Amino acid sequence: MNEDLTPKETINNEYDYSNILPTVEAISYLIQYLDNVYKNFKKRISEDKEKNKQFKEQYKEYMYKKAFSENFEIHIYEKNYNNISCTNYQDFAILAKDNKINRLNSLQIRMCLDFGRGKSENIEKHENEFKIVFKPYDITFIRKSNHNDPSMNNIEEQIKAILNQFQVSNSIFCTK
Repeated sequence: MNEDLTPKETINNEYDYSNILPTVEAISYLIQYLDNVYKNFKKRISEDKEKNKQFKEQYKEYMYKKAFSENFEIHIYEKNYNNISCTNYQDFAILAKDNKINRLNSLQIRMCLDFGRGKSENIEKHENEFKIVFKPYDITFIRKSNHNDPSMNNIEEQIKAILNQFQVSNSIFCTK
């Protein structure tokens, strides 16, 4: 692989979903999708590492080299200033079952799918952040990337498709 498969390009997309109704069920579905994406991403990293294990350092070539900035987090900010964080769908589902996902100030989902790509001595960092912020009458989805990667574009489109399935309600505060 002499050249990168994805062109270097700054992507900073922001979408306004302020007129959707963020129910626990709908958000749970979104988090379940993102959790699956994150697990598959970590699996790719692990497989890439295993594939390169047999080679000397100068012969290693990565499609998905682990970056320490990759993560998946759900931050829940309650009205009583109690903040809860979780890192997977199962933990979120337990909170939802225990009625901890109500009367919130905000909820933020952040997934970083950062990785390195290239030959061992010339790894290029690929940064991919997906953030969905739920605040009353202010719901946004933001994607920031430094490469135009078709797999990351697909994740962005899937997130948009899921958010487009949320029930919509126009109000005096937000009409679209």
